[in-house]
Amino acid sequence: MKNRAVERLVGLKRARLLVQQLDSLGVERIPAAKAAGRFTAGDIQARCSCPTLDASLKDGFAVRGRDISSACRERPVVLTLVGSVAAGGHCDITVKTGQAVRIMTGAPIPAGADAVLASEFADTSGNQVFALADARPGRNILACGSDVTAGRNIIDRGTRMFPGHLGLLAAAGVAEISVFRQPKVLIIATGSELAVPGEPIGPGQVAASNLVTLMAEVEAMGIHSEHLIIRDDLHLLQKKIAPLIEKYDVILTCGGVLDGDKDFTMQAMDNLDVEPVFHRVRVGPGKGVCLGMKDTTCIFNLPGGPPSNHVAFLLLAKPGIHRLGGLADPFTEYVSARLDRTLTGQPGWTQVFYGRLGNDGDLRTVSPLTKVGRLQRMAEADCLIELSEDQTCTEAGTIARKVWKTR
Repeated sequence: MKNRAVERLVGLKRARLLVQQLDSLGVERIPAAKAAGRFTAGDIQARCSCPTLDASLKDGFAVRGRDISSACRERPVVLTLVGSVAAGGHCDITVKTGQAVRIMTGAPIPAGADAVLASEFADTSGNQVFALADARPGRNILACGSDVTAGRNIIDRGTRMFPGHLGLLAAAGVAEISVFRQPKVLIIATGSELAVPGEPIGPGQVAASNLVTLMAEVEAMGIHSEHLIIRDDLHLLQKKIAPLIEKYDVILTCGGVLDGDKDFTMQAMDNLDVEPVFHRVRVGPGKGVCLGMKDTTCIFNLPGGPPSNHVAFLLLAKPGIHRLGGLADPFTEYVSARLDRTLTGQPGWTQVFYGRLGNDGDLRTVSPLTKVGRLQRMAEADCLIELSEDQTCTEAGTIARKVWKTR
């Protein structure tokens, strides 16, 4: 991202554009089997075909299809069993008219055969096979290269890798791939009142729930994060953060972004020469979110209130982490759904509501979670509903176009 003057209280659309301009991290080669969750840094071609030869889809008998074209249970066709072949094996037999070879699933099709009669449609007696049904040419045969063809492009650049992709790579003989480097993430919670996760919460203390939530969110992205808690002290904040900046690609701070006597985070950022990109966003909840850069480290300063912290992370910080990790456009997770109640917003601001997606027949629906406490909303929601700056009211029954899936 190029240097630019700080933009103050920007709209959500503008903030997303600035996040979109973050540069992806470098490229590295890793074992293909370890690539789950990573983004590919180039197109990937198959190194071999799958299957590597014509193979059987069934346990049964390799036959010449025309030999048993008239076979049925009432008039079985008798064939001579001349051998067998298993998966991974080799068969030197050429199937001739009136012959059959016992074959296992995955085994190569013997020369001369053009179909496989499934075992449930055959009986045997000694070296005789009684075909009880027909098997037309090509039946129960997986042709060479039908799953993957050597040299063909099988995965595009910028694809996020899921388990199915890894199986595809294995089948295609691809052992290593180039992926964008995964961001190193540090989460910092600030506040003298915060209790360390797992320890008893004493009088006047507050659980560091934002820290726990963000750690889990980052973990769900397939990224390990580190964390620490710093009490409300400007000098201590600067001293702790200064040596850490160069060690991480992304730092998420929780709290201290407003203008109270103990809100030191933004002052610390200024003193540490963090270059601000935007300072607060016209979105509720989440207004206090800020983005800054120090050398190549991206720093998202998130508000301290749980919903504001979480919404700011989901709308901007999480996409920013994905962008650094190689995702070309991290803002494409919208779905449309019919609202089951009326929502009202504030002119000039993007209003955000926690919601749950459902279905009414073939129609996707979304229910805003407005009747439970804020932490309960966070726990139950599987989406965020956005009312854009020009929407002051969206009636029940309206199709909401900006429903952001969070699970």
